[in-house]
Amino acid sequence: MDRHDDTPDAAVDGRAARWAHRRPELVAAATRYVLDHGVSDLTLRPLASAMGITIATVVRQFGSKEALVQEITRAINDDLLTTLREDPELVDSPPVETLRILWRRWLDPAQGRQFRVMFELFGLASHHPEQYRWFTESIVTDWLPQIEAPLIDDGVEPATARPVATLVLSVLRGLHLDLVATGDVERVDAAFELAMATLGPALTQTT
Repeated sequence: MDRHDDTPDAAVDGRAARWAHRRPELVAAATRYVLDHGVSDLTLRPLASAMGITIATVVRQFGSKEALVQEITRAINDDLLTTLREDPELVDSPPVETLRILWRRWLDPAQGRQFRVMFELFGLASHHPEQYRWFTESIVTDWLPQIEAPLIDDGVEPATARPVATLVLSVLRGLHLDLVATGDVERVDAAFELAMATLGPALTQTT
């Protein structure tokens, strides 16, 4: 192991540097593994094997399992937010239409894996709140402005946009939790449409 090398710091730095240019590739491969297997029982050895690298390389690149999970989760979250901000199909769409487009995409089982991981992290955070503070804060602070800004642009009073955005986010996550738990797409989809019909006036409220 590295601790037995004559110059361990140089050896570790050299090995890390050889993989530095492939870090995005490693993050993408680790993300695919976590989406397929979840985080609750995640261990580094099978992850490394699936990625085709050694466990030592995983540790050198990411530091620890916790750090790796955090980076993967942020990558998933950033990808979702980038879609929300930049997807041509969503640009200039009214809030209700944007939510409908996203919901249809998220019903795809492949897309649904990211929500399963999120709910696993919710469970872990409930037992280890400080360890997962980065998660419980980011899933609110990162998302609310992305929902709030289009509401304001569409005529919602700034003073009410934050609670409306909070309600929208809570409804979407609650419905996804139901879907992950039951797999009852028809019932949950009907509830989504009812929610959009009910929330519609609040999402387009004009002054």
